[in-house]
Amino acid sequence: MPVMKITGQGLCSIAVLTGILWGCILIEKRTVDRARADGYRALEEIRVLQLKRHAIPAYSPAPAGPTARSIAG
Repeated sequence: MPVMKITGQGLCSIAVLTGILWGCILIEKRTVDRARADGYRALEEIRVLQLKRHAIPAYSPAPAGPTARSIAG
């Protein structure tokens, strides 16, 4: 003997809300994928502009002043 029953209206509400939830999840995934693609595209444009200007950032700073080898040498 069940304590409660799910009515047809309740079952329909569950189905509609589940569909809305899945729709939100799919739209979120699409939005994140598009944002990621836009980010990669922006980074590529920055790289191209740096190559055009020959302004590629250095990975390590140049030595400032005389080194021990040039003083001893």
